[in-house]
Amino acid sequence: MTEKVTWLKRDLGTLELLALGYSDVSSTYYFTLGIVALNSGPLLPITMLLGSLSLWLVGLAYTEFGSAIPRTGGAYYYIRRELGNTWGFITGWLLSFDQILMIAYGALGTVNYLSIIIPTASRWPMNSVLSILIIVMIMIINILGVKASARFNLTLLIIDLLGIMTLLVLGYYMVISHGVIMPRLPFNYNYLTHGLTYSLRGYTGIDVIAQSTGEAVSPSLSIPRAIIGVSALSTVVALLLSLLTTLSGALTIVSTNVGDPIGALAEYLLHNIYLSIYISASIAIVLLISVNAGIVDFSRSIYAMSEDGLLPRRLSSVNGRYRTPHLAIITSSLTAMLFTAPGSVQLIADSYAIASTIVYLMTMIALIAFRNKETHLVRYFRTPGITVRQMKVPVVSIIGIIVYVLSIVLIVLIKSIYVLVVLTWLLIGLLIYLVNKSSQHT
Repeated sequence: MTEKVTWLKRDLGTLELLALGYSDVSSTYYFTLGIVALNSGPLLPITMLLGSLSLWLVGLAYTEFGSAIPRTGGAYYYIRRELGNTWGFITGWLLSFDQILMIAYGALGTVNYLSIIIPTASRWPMNSVLSILIIVMIMIINILGVKASARFNLTLLIIDLLGIMTLLVLGYYMVISHGVIMPRLPFNYNYLTHGLTYSLRGYTGIDVIAQSTGEAVSPSLSIPRAIIGVSALSTVVALLLSLLTTLSGALTIVSTNVGDPIGALAEYLLHNIYLSIYISASIAIVLLISVNAGIVDFSRSIYAMSEDGLLPRRLSSVNGRYRTPHLAIITSSLTAMLFTAPGSVQLIADSYAIASTIVYLMTMIALIAFRNKETHLVRYFRTPGITVRQMKVPVVSIIGIIVYVLSIVLIVLIKSIYVLVVLTWLLIGLLIYLVNKSSQHT
């Protein structure tokens, strides 16, 4: 495969990478916690803990790739390198769909969490209108070329964690001082399967660290540290939030306020409007960052695939004045508006991360190919593996294939209509890919 060398300034340390990754991952479970609670019932902590397995598996795979191949591109580059152009395109195109949904859930989530200040903001059509305005604002900023720095993200991460820590410390104090409510935990097959359908997709966003490998200082060290740090922090915070929800008896409150579940939990436990506003506002900031992240990631993905010849060159066209990929930015923003227009958290949550789950499955297969094809590369981080008929197979890939196939099966059985949405997006992309490929040979 022909390599194209791109020089990027390496100025992202472990903390900056951790901030980038955590803001993306946390925005996912901040947005979906209410939906997961609604479907998991009293098994919420269990489904959230099991759901984190998806994050750890793909994170460990990205860690091995990133420490050996310090190049920007993430899953798109890794899969294209190991499995070829067609699978690389499918990866990039599927990830771009979730980047669009990230824009949508970030905008709608921001509006919903701010409803503690403006109660009517979370009601349709107001939530839809405000969400679209947020997308338009961030779209214009990106076209003009204004970028948020990683250090700014780090500052916002600290603000967010202070808000969450305030809720957890005071919340658990209230629970302990007033008596723990031990819920009945009957094994309910529907609770488990429906909850896992969402929780296995509830920790996406770690891709941003893999995509930033080419900009990382000492990637062989900073990438593993950042990915493991984000995975551990996200798992602990999500588990503590879900346990607090269950033990405090707030399960009904959280599951009936799917738009701003953590804000509702704060109001229920703290009975202090100012603390509740602070916690909701800090989460709204993280969700607002995800709008920008989605636009930047989509435009970067489309630009890269266009530059690599997998999409029409026109899509990589850059604005003459501002030097930004304006067509890709506008495309992602307009598509995201279609998902925010109904103002439905359920619609976005049901559609989100189906594409990423497929990509994660392909990443596990690519890791097997990587372990056997590129034995000459120095691996500063290597997951344990076994040898099957002279083929080296990482244990992460074995478990990952099982987990992601299970996740896809659950989605197909329980939310099949949304699989059709993703397949439609994929078919559109493959049509563009094949037409573009044929035009290059004429």
